[in-house]
Amino acid sequence: MVEAEAAVEEEPPEDAPAPEQPPSDLTTNLKGDGPNNFGLAQGNGRGGNGTIGGTGTGGAGSKWGTYNAGISRTIKAAIERHATTGKATFPPSRVAVWLDADGRIVRAKMLDSTGSGPIDSAIPNEILPGLVYRSQPEGMPSPIVIRVSGRR
Repeated sequence: MVEAEAAVEEEPPEDAPAPEQPPSDLTTNLKGDGPNNFGLAQGNGRGGNGTIGGTGTGGAGSKWGTYNAGISRTIKAAIERHATTGKATFPPSRVAVWLDADGRIVRAKMLDSTGSGPIDSAIPNEILPGLVYRSQPEGMPSPIVIRVSGRR
């Protein structure tokens, strides 16, 4: 099984407001018996506003998330079909991919080694170039960084 996960490192728009800073004191609904609360203060336990437990939203996510998930699946399938990588076991490794306006990978570069020269060569030079997912959303930054791994 090959796993692929995409991540785009996004820069906030220049006109975006500065992120809200959490309060300096984190809180919890637990109170310790000892003299040291490890820098925590007791709160209502509902989270939010910088308290432990957060808001339960799991993070803001990326506006490119749907596209990233789709291209990750496409790359995963291509790696699984390839003779060199299909049944190989290799650790999670990052690869950067650049796409044209039509969603075709025009360049790929391994950012981490898989520990195997043939796999490190096959992924960016044989498997990914020319692979097409679908056209990129307008304004999507490049490259897209994909995490790939191989498991049997």
